Amino acid sequence: MKYIVSIGKSAARTSFVLCMILVVASCGSSRKAVKEGEGEGAVSGITTGKADKLTRTTVAKIASNRPSTTGITAKAKVNLGSLSASGTLKMRRDEIIQCSLSALLGLMEVGRLELTPEYFFYQDRINHEYVKAQWAGVPQLRDAGINFYTFQALFWEELFVPGQQEEPTASDFETTKNGNQLEVHPKTSGNAQYAIAVKFLVEAASGLIQQTSVKPSVASALHLNWTYTDWTKVDGKSFPSDMTMSASSQADKNEIRFRLSNVQADSKLKVEPSPLPGSNYSHINITRLFRRLQ
Repeated sequence: MKYIVSIGKSAARTSFVLCMILVVASCGSSRKAVKEGEGEGAVSGITTGKADKLTRTTVAKIASNRPSTTGITAKAKVNLGSLSASGTLKMRRDEIIQCSLSALLGLMEVGRLELTPEYFFYQDRINHEYVKAQWAGVPQLRDAGINFYTFQALFWEELFVPGQQEEPTASDFETTKNGNQLEVHPKTSGNAQYAIAVKFLVEAASGLIQQTSVKPSVASALHLNWTYTDWTKVDGKSFPSDMTMSASSQADKNEIRFRLSNVQADSKLKVEPSPLPGSNYSHINITRLFRRLQ
């Protein structure tokens, strides 16, 4: 499979906007892993708890699709409008998500996005700039409950509850059925400061999440739709290989499509955190990045 990308403004814009939309266009949850078997009706790390039968069945079915591996690697093609870049995606559960974008058929890295529970890091090799910041140290992210676990849930196609610290259970959700589709909603955001409406659209037969939407109550805030349209087998389970992230506000709308290939489970995967760039790079703050998209 060939991926074509031009070096210069197009490559820089692709990698930059990828970073920005990922960082600012989500509202998420902080989740701590629980040991399998804890709680009532534990299934693949998600407990079903006390809930109505439809919700218990739905949450259990969603959990049954979850690969047991702690590490995943994939080749990635990232599209932003007419721009296209190839790269790699490496994820180790509860530790790191690392996305590298390249040019010249993968011979030259043009940008890298790295998310860990402690910080997010972005390196723009075209403009020789980088950002590294702790989640709690950025009010725009902290006040919206955005952190590493937000993106982990979205990339791994999982349920989450905004602002909730613990692994979600069926008792955290309510479910309604509409034909062959189920709508799953968190009962509460977990904290009054997170005025966010979250909805998961789930295929009833398979338990696959088809779309996750996040809608903050503030009209000027960014709204997020993360859609899944294709799956591959990873560790004997279904894993999303085609994901589209749409982020919109009153003035703008951006859409990024991730198409993954050669998706592999690797429980022994080790992903080394990126070192800080050298003195030829400029460290810029998150406020400056936000202003570039305004």
